[in-house]
Amino acid sequence: MTLSLPAVTAWLLAAAMMATGILALRYRNSAALRAERIAFLERTLRAHEEETRHLLERRLPALKDVLSQGRPGEIPGPLHPELAGSPFARTHDGVLALYRDVAADAEQSSQGLLLAVARKLQGLANNQQMKITEMNQRHDAPEFLQDLMDIDHTNAQILRRAVGMAVICKAWPGRQHNATPLHDVVRGAVGRILDYRRVHIVRIEDSRAVSGRAVEALVVTLAELLENATRSSNPSTPVQVHVQLTHGGVAVVIEDAGVGLNAAEREKAARLLHDEALGVAGLGSPPRFGLAACGSLARRYGFAVSVDSASAFGGVRAVVNIPSALLTDAPPASSPEPARAVPAPAVPRQAGEPVAAAPPRATTAGGLPKRTRQPAARAATPAPADPARATARRSPREAAAPLDAFLRGSHAAAHDHRPTSEGTPEA
Repeated sequence: MTLSLPAVTAWLLAAAMMATGILALRYRNSAALRAERIAFLERTLRAHEEETRHLLERRLPALKDVLSQGRPGEIPGPLHPELAGSPFARTHDGVLALYRDVAADAEQSSQGLLLAVARKLQGLANNQQMKITEMNQRHDAPEFLQDLMDIDHTNAQILRRAVGMAVICKAWPGRQHNATPLHDVVRGAVGRILDYRRVHIVRIEDSRAVSGRAVEALVVTLAELLENATRSSNPSTPVQVHVQLTHGGVAVVIEDAGVGLNAAEREKAARLLHDEALGVAGLGSPPRFGLAACGSLARRYGFAVSVDSASAFGGVRAVVNIPSALLTDAPPASSPEPARAVPAPAVPRQAGEPVAAAPPRATTAGGLPKRTRQPAARAATPAPADPARATARRSPREAAAPLDAFLRGSHAAAHDHRPTSEGTPEA
């Protein structure tokens, strides 16, 4: 059967229209897929931009506060949870990890530099202490000795600050002691602050001693707390110290009449005392080492420090609780033997030899005795028993010896029997 031309044409037109429809439908589907893909890419790009902005504005500053300032807190997570685990999110996590590594390296470098400076200051201060001790032994003028004590007091403050810097850098204080009575530990701390005249030791109810390994740590801790007490109170008010017995040992209580601490300052002080992860960058600018050094020493040696209560005078009450494990029996007091005069050796006398009579004393015309020069052999006879005559015959150096001994004893008590070189035990 043959088709006519109109029929063929109709069939061709129908096929063309069907093909056109199919092509149009496929194009429409493809266009919809492309539009959806473009919208997805736009949403992803927008999410990446927002996530990057969130990283710069929220996550990195939070990490900076945690690492550099030692503030406790959580670092915010990704802004878009659907990005968690994606390569883009892992890249951001890598940025945070790199920031942590850089901060750790900077902290380690800062501690190394600070420790080197602290050790250098400790060496210079100890050398200066040796020079002061030598000058104290060579000179006996009271005014000069008083000046030496003032210089030594300033040197003790420099040494205390150097020890605080070293402790913050995870180093040891650098000095060793034998067991020291608790009273001497408190007095040694008082002697290391600037305004020591304002400190009044009210009472000490324990006669035990502190074990040698914890003496320096307690002296430094008490000195820092006393320094804070004197600096935060009026110069005309006293700072009271007393030691009382507790259930587990003794407590050293320091009370001032200052302005006290508000809630924010009390929280900051507690963080400085108890935050083990606190670094040099978290001490502020300029850094303040006092309470942070006290907390580090307390954790290291096993005693406790608190400044979170008010004193009876409206200021701050600082308490150092010393456990019984750090206490021992007081060492016996060693009293030096008094110097005894050695008599001159007697010339032996032969048997049967008569005792020589004393030569007659020359007299004046009026019958009074006349002074005569004694022979050289009389120089070896013992000194007269009259104190007035003995004092009159002493040299200026011998006359100043009692004052020199008193100043040296006060110097030793104020500095807690300080060793002459760093790291050597005290006698």
